[in-house]
Amino acid sequence: MSKLNTSNMAIPAEMSSAWQGILNLLAEIVATPAALIMRIRPQHIEVFSANNNHPHPYHIGDQESLGCGLYCETVIKTNQALLVANAMHDKQWCNNPDIELGMIAYCGLPLLWPNGDVFGTICLLDDQENAFNRTYQQLLASFRDSIEAQLTTLYQNQHLEQINSELKSRVKTRTQDLVELNYSLNQEIDKRIAAERKVHYQQRHDIGTGFLNRATLESKVDEKIDTLADDSQRKIAALHIGFTNGRHIQAKYGYVAWEQILVTFRQRLIKHDERDVLTARPSSNDLVLVLDSKQFEHDINILCSELVAVSQSEFFIDDQTLHLHSYIGVASSDDTRCGKDLIKYATEAMQSCKDSGHKFSFYNQDIADTQKNINQLESYLLQAVRNDDLLLYFQPKVAPLTRKWIGAEALLRWRHPILGDISNETLIHLAEQNGLIFEVGSFVLRSAIEKASEWLNSVDDFTISINVSAVQLQSPQFVSQLKDLLSAYQLPASYIELEITESGLIADEVIARNTLTSLSNLGVTLSLDDFGTGYASFNYLKKFPFDAIKIDKSFIQQLEHSEQDKEIVRSIIHIAKKLDLAVTVEGIENSAHETFILAEGCDIGQGYLYGKPMPCDEFELSFLNQNHSTHRYSYS
Repeated sequence: MSKLNTSNMAIPAEMSSAWQGILNLLAEIVATPAALIMRIRPQHIEVFSANNNHPHPYHIGDQESLGCGLYCETVIKTNQALLVANAMHDKQWCNNPDIELGMIAYCGLPLLWPNGDVFGTICLLDDQENAFNRTYQQLLASFRDSIEAQLTTLYQNQHLEQINSELKSRVKTRTQDLVELNYSLNQEIDKRIAAERKVHYQQRHDIGTGFLNRATLESKVDEKIDTLADDSQRKIAALHIGFTNGRHIQAKYGYVAWEQILVTFRQRLIKHDERDVLTARPSSNDLVLVLDSKQFEHDINILCSELVAVSQSEFFIDDQTLHLHSYIGVASSDDTRCGKDLIKYATEAMQSCKDSGHKFSFYNQDIADTQKNINQLESYLLQAVRNDDLLLYFQPKVAPLTRKWIGAEALLRWRHPILGDISNETLIHLAEQNGLIFEVGSFVLRSAIEKASEWLNSVDDFTISINVSAVQLQSPQFVSQLKDLLSAYQLPASYIELEITESGLIADEVIARNTLTSLSNLGVTLSLDDFGTGYASFNYLKKFPFDAIKIDKSFIQQLEHSEQDKEIVRSIIHIAKKLDLAVTVEGIENSAHETFILAEGCDIGQGYLYGKPMPCDEFELSFLNQNHSTHRYSYS
């Protein structure tokens, strides 16, 4: 139905006569010369009705162009009441056109049609100063309501007439209407079918990526497993791909950007993928691929290799380069014939990758037992943090030429009455997994700095190395926390070395760069840990303000049997020297290792040849005795 045009709607004579009576009564009660009803037109405003019981300068039909600063135009524009007690004393209204007619006081309200269109105003004007007290304003509002009620009645009558007219028109054209209705019904049916298909799709798929959701994934896997009885050569495998930095990317760039990365990840795999593979997104951070193959061993190995290659490629968001931290767990129909368990086993295999550092891992019972132990460890660790049961061990860092202890690495330990001693790497990993890394990390920082401050007056140039996790490095409070601890224990920053792993840099290079720059400005030594095990280590030396590198012990362990490892270590040391970086080599376990690093000019050695990780009291006794000749032991 077309909208009523209220601007052209005629006011019946009997209604106009009633309005005349209202205005006369209003002017009489308020004792003011003029009571008017004004009607707005597209280009002007006109006097529609006026009292005739007092002399005033207004006549029905008088018009004034819009834009001249009229009282009533302001009421209409603001849709609010306006009261001007004396325009002669009001800077805003002292040039109002009504002053020329002798009217200096004004009180007006907007008049509206029931659909919200503006009819005009009802107003009072006086040639004397008049504040129009509250009673008069209420009276004006009451008459306004009465007139708007009449406008509503008129509007509804016109509305009914219009409906009746349109109904008559429809009756005349009923055949055409039926044709159009039939067409519309067919369209609605098509829309409903499309909507049902969309709902069905959304029930089965992840909306952000278009991949299968978890419920559909389990159903599809069960369907595929059920068909294996008909074909003994086929196998089904689930590959759970976990992205450890996915949550961080979502938080920084948003869900849409992360979902686009997941789609891009899968598209890059499709370029090389000619196998029967389903893709699902069981949670916001993970993907699951389901492989159905008759050449299982061949296809699964190729697919895993492709996944690792794609994971190590570069992704881009807002001109930022990102790398994904992915781990892949694989379970096959040989492990179970239940779809839900198959996915669960793949997830457990993926979790074992995070613990072992491997890029992909196949499920077996040992993994299941290990995961169970890890879950138990996490529960115990929570109790240990709450009960303050953690402690620090220290392993000496040595100048190879003199074998003098010039520093130590602080290593977290936990002595559990049942599980025994649990090492630094396991504890840090568990703490990151169950959200305790800030509590555990704070304990290590505080305890190491406290010990370093106690040893400050006993030895010269002795540096404590502290491992910093990726989660800590991404925290905006980490720098201020370290600064506060150094201040509290009055320890110069140069006595602290922070060892950073590659995983702490990949999570967010911008945040990592800002944090490391602030730490460097603070004066602490920054060392890139496990150097050589990542795929971008040399690039990080250019990007970040490192002072030192620590060559991973995996290169040292095979020195006696691998010329290749010797050349790799030589190359790393040579480049580090060119960049004026100190070099620490860990894993020194015998004299052959020591001879090699001495020949290559390494600055610092660390390993069992010089000393194993020791409890604090044992370490303290050894290194203070070593320095006894130059310092009097004053530690208490």
